[in-house]
Amino acid sequence: MDNIPANSVEPEELVNHIKSQQECTLILDSRSFMSYNENHIVHSENVHCPPIVKRRSGGFVALENIVPCEVKRKQLESGIFRKIIVYDGDTCDLTSASKDSNLYSVLKSLRQQLVDKIDPGDICYLKGGFCDFQKLAPQLCVGQSHSFQTSHSLKPDQRVIDWITDQPVEILPHLYLGNFQHASQLDILQRLGITSLMNVSKSCKNCFEDMYEYMTIPVDDNDSADLSSWFDSAIAFIDDVKAKGGRVLVHCRAGVSRSVTICLAYLMFTAKIRLEAAFEHVRSKRSMISPSLNFMRQLEQFEKELDSSISLSTSSSDISMASSMDSSRDISSSDSCSHTGFEFTMSGSITSPTTPLLLPS
Repeated sequence: MDNIPANSVEPEELVNHIKSQQECTLILDSRSFMSYNENHIVHSENVHCPPIVKRRSGGFVALENIVPCEVKRKQLESGIFRKIIVYDGDTCDLTSASKDSNLYSVLKSLRQQLVDKIDPGDICYLKGGFCDFQKLAPQLCVGQSHSFQTSHSLKPDQRVIDWITDQPVEILPHLYLGNFQHASQLDILQRLGITSLMNVSKSCKNCFEDMYEYMTIPVDDNDSADLSSWFDSAIAFIDDVKAKGGRVLVHCRAGVSRSVTICLAYLMFTAKIRLEAAFEHVRSKRSMISPSLNFMRQLEQFEKELDSSISLSTSSSDISMASSMDSSRDISSSDSCSHTGFEFTMSGSITSPTTPLLLPS
């Protein structure tokens, strides 16, 4: 590590840190966000370290990318965290790790930026990475099937707290993301100026069909569910709401997987950005998002389809364009307009997928 010490931490030591609720320890996951979403160590934060960032900076990763959460980043800079443990998939010996790896880059960048904050010896890597830790303590790992479960010996996972106390978040001025609890509270809808709702579930009822325009996407959250066939009609519906000067709340049961997938697809298409950039933007608004692996694969395929027709950007800064750009579709300004065979009305409920998405030229 260029003469910088690189201490390792055994999985057993990290287990003790977590069980003793040592809040002075910051745990960082340097794997991809897909791997993080599938399963990760409880209380860990996912590092945002896209290859283009490392290439442009010669391997240096800014603290804003290493710790995307502003609250934890400020705590780190103020000296609250006295120990940092970074892990990847399975590295047992850092000397054998590639200098291009996220683990190497993050450890080196942390030492460069926190030289006056934390003893270099307290910036460590987890020996054996996530694989060895999961084998030792699977109950301290959270993923798709554990998103809202925590060990009784732990403080509640932050995502559980968020799920209980959160509010809908603004993805774009005309697009909000939330859960069924939000969609069932009239005061929240009125306060946010919501005019339409997209219900991405089979089990959630449309609570105010006499007051709001609805689109229903009856899809379960399982390994065989097909959500990508709905991307076209979902994007058209959101665009229609935008054209009429309205705001749409996209929700499912928990606001974590299905509704997030729709929002990601919409951002990728309208802002012409890659999945990773869209994901980081949505996660910056709603930290507990966790699309299933099935839906992530569908989004990856969607990305390939888009990239074959248009040049996608890797920067989330392009998302601002999606809120001001004209719709790529021919949208009528009347109160009821037709899209791919559907009538959007103030009391209608749309429940059928459409033909494949027509990409912009």
